[in-house]
Amino acid sequence: MNLEGFPQFPSSRRVVLGDRQPVEDLFTRFPTEISERTFGSVFVWRNYERRAELSTLDGHLVISWFKPKYGRVILPPVGPEPVRIIEALANPALMGRHDFDGTFGLLEPEVSSLRSNGRSCESLRDEWDYVYRTEDLIGLEGPKYHTHRKELKKATSQLELVFEPMTRAHQQACLELEETWCDLKHCTFDKFSHAEDLALREAIVNLDALGFFGGVVLTNGKVQALTVGERLNRNTAVVHFEKANPSIRGLYQFVNQQFCERSLKDFEFVNREQDVGEPGLRRAKEGYHQHHFVEKHIMMLR
Repeated sequence: MNLEGFPQFPSSRRVVLGDRQPVEDLFTRFPTEISERTFGSVFVWRNYERRAELSTLDGHLVISWFKPKYGRVILPPVGPEPVRIIEALANPALMGRHDFDGTFGLLEPEVSSLRSNGRSCESLRDEWDYVYRTEDLIGLEGPKYHTHRKELKKATSQLELVFEPMTRAHQQACLELEETWCDLKHCTFDKFSHAEDLALREAIVNLDALGFFGGVVLTNGKVQALTVGERLNRNTAVVHFEKANPSIRGLYQFVNQQFCERSLKDFEFVNREQDVGEPGLRRAKEGYHQHHFVEKHIMMLR
């Protein structure tokens, strides 16, 4: 593995755009299902509470993250033996003192291995990723998608909606839509919402440099909705952001369906991230009838 250029743990440094190739090479070699562990996600969230600091430990890449409830954590170490690295971090006699409180985003079989070692791993329902079959989100077939089809029909019958792949030409209009949406939702009054606003802006400005693919919906030439995603693993894409003018009914259903059909059809699955325990968001995500969850766990290190 090429880990040159990354400091040795416990030293670390913030991620930069130039890290994309070596980090993505590692992610390809050691793939995951969690939505957080893509280079694009790591990069655009780097300004939120010391997320996205990188270091190496015994041939593994260590990526810092932050969860308000749990403190400063790391994502699962990237390399051949993540359990061994986590056990080392949990052992003060081996690693001494460090400022990480836990390891977030753990999946099976690592969870079972850690539990067999006597470690406590907590399943975090609010953080489970929702994963859908792409063909289901494109076709919206059958009785369970009746409401979605109804909303789509209402939107398309009332307005001329045009979906286009996001390009640099849409950049300023997308930034303006995000500013309008953020003002409506008062996102600057909430620390996480403000960080999400900054992350989306980073995604829009660095779309090509990060290997993101996005889409926009226009009415009368004006951008009214946007979405941004990227490749997560061999058969799954992840949608990181989706924003739409809330006054246009059916617009979210339209941008979701069109993005899957036009940009994500080569992937078997679409990961649409977690609901963070927000009831309305949970209802909306469950309403699309996920194929499965990515059940994420946390193990506290102290």
